[in-house]
Amino acid sequence: MSFLKKFKHAFHITLWEAIIALSIIITYFILAKAVYAGHPPLWLTISGFVVGTWLAFRPSEWAVSGLKSGAKYVGLSEYVAGVLSSIASNLPEAVIAIILLTSKTGVKATNQLMAVVTVLSAAGFNTIILGIAILIATLKKRGSIDVPDDLEKRESPIIRWAIVALLMTVLFGFVQYSYFGKDDLNLAQLTIPVAAMLAASYVIYLVYLIFVKENTNKMTKHLEDNGEETEELHKTDEEHTKSSSNDHALLSKPLTFLLLILGFVGIYFGGETLTESVQHLISNVTFFSSPKGPITAALILGAAGAVPEHGIAIISAAKGEIEVGIGNAMGGILQSTLLIFGIIGIIVSITLHPFILIQLGSIAGTLWFVKRCIQDGRFDTFEAIMIILLQTLVFIILFEDIAILI
Repeated sequence: MSFLKKFKHAFHITLWEAIIALSIIITYFILAKAVYAGHPPLWLTISGFVVGTWLAFRPSEWAVSGLKSGAKYVGLSEYVAGVLSSIASNLPEAVIAIILLTSKTGVKATNQLMAVVTVLSAAGFNTIILGIAILIATLKKRGSIDVPDDLEKRESPIIRWAIVALLMTVLFGFVQYSYFGKDDLNLAQLTIPVAAMLAASYVIYLVYLIFVKENTNKMTKHLEDNGEETEELHKTDEEHTKSSSNDHALLSKPLTFLLLILGFVGIYFGGETLTESVQHLISNVTFFSSPKGPITAALILGAAGAVPEHGIAIISAAKGEIEVGIGNAMGGILQSTLLIFGIIGIIVSITLHPFILIQLGSIAGTLWFVKRCIQDGRFDTFEAIMIILLQTLVFIILFEDIAILI
């Protein structure tokens, strides 16, 4: 294999794309940091969105590849590696939220609201991508597809928990609203213990997958090797591992570390660039000073932060790899609403604005819808369209009705 092919195989881009992208990124940072010294013109701010989106997308791919390779080195299954890599693809919105929370630019309350809306809107965009991935797959299969085994057997417990936990959080917010009244809605806040429980639930799920489920799978395989009748219990994992080992060559350890380092560094600078660009827009563009401005900016950040999941899910669904497409979108929804949202709630006191409650409620509804589909074992085209319409309705309610209340 030639150097150019090896480079493209490792970094998912051609050498020429890497040279052009690196030149543009260096030029942008020189202009933004040195020439204009924190006061860029509008054209440079827009350029920052392009640079930030590229840094959110490509380095996320590198981090995903590095995590998958690293997981193989430590003996984790392909499914667990996929869950961990899904977390890597959700890092851009987490980085954006943290930068907003710690930023000294702009109004603190506005930055906090934008951080939360960015994370939850990313979950919303993942919901739309879930619907699109199912729609593409069902159209290719002429109407319906089977629910992926991993989604049915491994995601069901965390989906059930998420539905109940999110609905309880929404109920908690409305109880506070009824107590404080309409004049003191800012007093309705997500307390640290509640936020900690949301984040802890996903961490416990990861621990269960890595330590409990992995050990169970290994024990099942051992019994199978000794002639026990456990073929059905282990069939899914064995086939998944076998196919993955054939499809993906193991990367070298130096390349694995390099991909991880470049991936996480790129994600950080991508999040920083997107955040700074949005803050400049809020300061210099009249529309972003209106009540709808911060929400619009947060929606843009959420969409940009969810770019890696968008690309992975749609491309995978188009290729017929429905497990990857649906799994990545579902992982993005759960990680954004439980893990990242919970961590933010631990760092700061989140005011439960109407949009936040509506978004949490819509996500719970979408997860319930998916859970019902899992029970009958099929996804069809109509269900995919309804998932897309549900989240689109939530975004319309947010922009047209809720934004003016914030």
